[in-house]
Amino acid sequence: MLLNLLVIAPFVAAILMVLNSKEDSSASSRMAILMGVAFAVMSVALIVTGNQATTPVEWFHIPGTRGPVYYYLYAHGLGAWMVFLSCGLSLVALISARSITGKSYRNFAIGIFALMGAMNGTFLAADAVLFFFFFEAMVIPAAILIAAFGGEKRTTAAMTFAIYTLVGSAPMMVALWYLLTIADNSLLLSMAVAIQSLPAETQTLVMLSFLLAFLVKTPIFPFHGWQAITYAEAPAPLSAILTGAMSKAGVFGFIAWVLPIFPMNLNYISGLMWLGLGTAIYGALMALRATDGKRLLAYSSMSHLGFAVAGVFSLSEAMLPAVLVLLVAHGISAGVQYFLMGVAERMTGTRNINEMGGLSSKNPVFSFLFGAAGVMALAVPGTAGFVGEFTVLLSLWDLGPLPALVGGFCLILSAAYVLRFVQKVIFGKPAREYQEGTRTTALEGVAFGSMLALLLAFGLHPAFVTNSLHLFDEGITEESTTEVVEELTEPAEQPMTAEELRELDSTLAASGFTEEERKALLAQIQSETLAVDSAVAASEAAEDSVEAQGATEEQAAVVGTDSSAAGAESPAVETEKTEASENE
Repeated sequence: MLLNLLVIAPFVAAILMVLNSKEDSSASSRMAILMGVAFAVMSVALIVTGNQATTPVEWFHIPGTRGPVYYYLYAHGLGAWMVFLSCGLSLVALISARSITGKSYRNFAIGIFALMGAMNGTFLAADAVLFFFFFEAMVIPAAILIAAFGGEKRTTAAMTFAIYTLVGSAPMMVALWYLLTIADNSLLLSMAVAIQSLPAETQTLVMLSFLLAFLVKTPIFPFHGWQAITYAEAPAPLSAILTGAMSKAGVFGFIAWVLPIFPMNLNYISGLMWLGLGTAIYGALMALRATDGKRLLAYSSMSHLGFAVAGVFSLSEAMLPAVLVLLVAHGISAGVQYFLMGVAERMTGTRNINEMGGLSSKNPVFSFLFGAAGVMALAVPGTAGFVGEFTVLLSLWDLGPLPALVGGFCLILSAAYVLRFVQKVIFGKPAREYQEGTRTTALEGVAFGSMLALLLAFGLHPAFVTNSLHLFDEGITEESTTEVVEELTEPAEQPMTAEELRELDSTLAASGFTEEERKALLAQIQSETLAVDSAVAASEAAEDSVEAQGATEEQAAVVGTDSSAAGAESPAVETEKTEASENE
């Protein structure tokens, strides 16, 4: 029930917002914030309750494919925390937007709720087609919000964003359809088994199609052309969601859909790891020379996400908890920096950090929050960013000293541009005269302060985040994989070989499944295939029995016929004997 609410209810909330009066922005904001609080509470409940899944429901059939598409949701530790970022950042965006949208607040809230529902569906979908549907659906409300509430180049930004992301996902759509023509259904295990039957060249082509979609969405160099202009021209509350939650869909796709399905050789893994590190260095260098505050944060986000991708393809044992903490820390840290940059922009009337300065004397509360957010972004010890970045560095060290050294250099660059950013905005003397605009409201201050408090709490006790990966319920896994196992075993009526089981186990391990989860999945598959073998053997025995019984009945019928014939001749013999005795 909770999973369905998190996916469907935001779309219902968007419809309810339509019923509000456009003129009464106060009533619209109260209603939107109350619903946002409800979704944030549900996202926390999702993390606390651990892994859970809905019952797979057959949805529709795609022409030319073998099996059905399911409406099927599944929450694991990674997906649950991404939903938390989606709902939490959307709530703060609804609070912050009251100062910039005016009478258009209702329309802004409609777009935010639609975007939240699409993001939640992306992180919770357990069916590949359902995942792709939400993965693409995110683009629509985001592009509309950019075009409606963005800056001077908002139309160009919205078109660039939509074209890049939709075109980048087109090969994935074709590859997914092709996979469904050979897989029994669109669930993960079925596709992982089906891909093994393809030639190596075909496997590579299909894998590259999936990778392209996720590389564009993250974004990773050289597929980043849409990011800077989109984040800069979007309204600050929306930029916070784009960088803090929506961009995580790409990294999530690598972990949840690429690694479990495709067998990747060391060349591809190493190449993607270095591509991530190259993106991290490139983004940091671009941020170091940027003068537009929102572009600076866009390149900073690109750098951190490249670092996260490098951690994913390190494939070390500590990869999944390390990347999870890094993603959560970056989502909160980058989000609060964008919110505060939006406040700075409305106070000074500019995004150029060279024209700001001196805000510490004019607005001490804002300056304290801005400076604290900068320190959190530096990943100093005691913050969640430090835990995430340090553990990813350890994962890279497992591959050798060179990747770890490059990653360490990237962190040094991040410290340089963050300190420059903080110094330019809040310290020194104002570079120009300006009329100070709307200050930070009390509710905004509470929201921003809460985000910073979370970064401290997760830094001092990262088990809050990592323990969610161990909230494993074997019963849930067995229930959620029943449909997959039936599809895998019924058509073929042959058990998986030991080699196939080993390949599947290694694929699941690479995707971050724990040893307990892998054992449960493989045991379920083996038990079901043994049951199928027993059923086949019983069926063959029954057929043999039926054939034997049929032969017996035939023989009995023949014997009965002979007996009848013999019985029919007896009266004739008796008649002849009677006539003979009478003649005598």
